[in-house]
Amino acid sequence: MASDYPPTRHILRHLRLSHATDKNGNISGTMPILPDMLDAGGWLRLGVMATLVDSVAGHHGVMQVQPDWVATLQLGTVLTAQPSGDEVSAYCEPMRIGRNNVVTETRIEDQKGLIGHSLCTFARLPARPGFELPKITTRNRAIDYAEENEESPRPNFDDYLRMNINPDKPIIELPHHSRIYNSFGSIQGGAVVVLVERMARHIAELEGGRDARCITADVHYLAQAKDGPFRVEGEALRKDSMGITSQVTITDLGSGRLLDVATATAVYL
Repeated sequence: MASDYPPTRHILRHLRLSHATDKNGNISGTMPILPDMLDAGGWLRLGVMATLVDSVAGHHGVMQVQPDWVATLQLGTVLTAQPSGDEVSAYCEPMRIGRNNVVTETRIEDQKGLIGHSLCTFARLPARPGFELPKITTRNRAIDYAEENEESPRPNFDDYLRMNINPDKPIIELPHHSRIYNSFGSIQGGAVVVLVERMARHIAELEGGRDARCITADVHYLAQAKDGPFRVEGEALRKDSMGITSQVTITDLGSGRLLDVATATAVYL
């Protein structure tokens, strides 16, 4: 993990995330509610919420296993309510700290209460001799990822991530670039959920001809991205008048590797 991660013009900085640990080592994260983070109905996008979750839960997981490290294996997120106020907060607690994996539960709240819930499983990566990972302070520390010189005006979030959305087919393509890097140079876990969420909405909108909202996404992380560009593809599994549940895959076109597979549900507004 590079000491200057995340780099400038990165998804974590664009979303203005911040983390804080208290004297007991508990971690929380906050994120402002900005117009480009909302869907057509004014709800915070599930992918944006999951990016906050992945960063906070990953930070928490590393604190639990140091000097070992963690990598996301599975992230399931449910959107429960429209946010109110100016910001949302994520509160992460460990459910299991094992030899091979770490499982966390994260609640996302606004000023009125719960707006989202997430369960995340991380692989525990043992520390290797001669390869020292950065030490993360576990008490009384605050980290602000906000960009010092943010783009103005703020771009559309999909454009910021350089998505190329096929208007007629359930296909999204994008290059491998530093805005979506994780600490290994692969795709950041939350950015993966953004792609899954966008594809779930895209499929519903292609099928129904109207705006949709992704309310659940369960993502399994199979491999680290190496080359790029990437292709996101989706297939409807279940359709009704309320919405569509789809399977979504992300493939590294450079290496041919299947990187991620997910199921996600989008409902019509």
